[in-house]
Amino acid sequence: MEFLPENFQTVLQNPTFTYLQSATQSHLMSKLTHLRTMIVQPYLIEPLSEFMASHSSSTPDLLTICLLAIILFISLKILGYAYRVVMFWVTLVFRLVFWGSLIAVGYHIYNVGPEKSYQDFGWLWGVLYGFVNDFQEKGKAAAAAYAAN
Repeated sequence: MEFLPENFQTVLQNPTFTYLQSATQSHLMSKLTHLRTMIVQPYLIEPLSEFMASHSSSTPDLLTICLLAIILFISLKILGYAYRVVMFWVTLVFRLVFWGSLIAVGYHIYNVGPEKSYQDFGWLWGVLYGFVNDFQEKGKAAAAAYAAN
């Protein structure tokens, strides 16, 4: 179990989970049968069957079912088209940002030279590294404060 993440290990070591693992098939089936007879049957199945029996006299005809199927088919086609249009624009924006940033970096290197570009990249890397370290330290402090409570 060492290869599992910590949250899965805690769930697997939960007493409820170990009890369910150790319960025999017949014991579990008797509990499920009791649940079905005491809760599911009187509160779900019987009211639904009474409702269906009272409204079954007006069954829809074949034309209504066909119209419903056609409307469903057309609406799914429209939704598929809308999805494709939205995804086209989203991927277009991402591609423009990617290639635009690549061209901007190349233009910057061309204007200031490789040495100055390396210095600028080092400065940017240091800033990002500082932000990440600060975020990690604040996260550790918050976890310690949470554990203390």
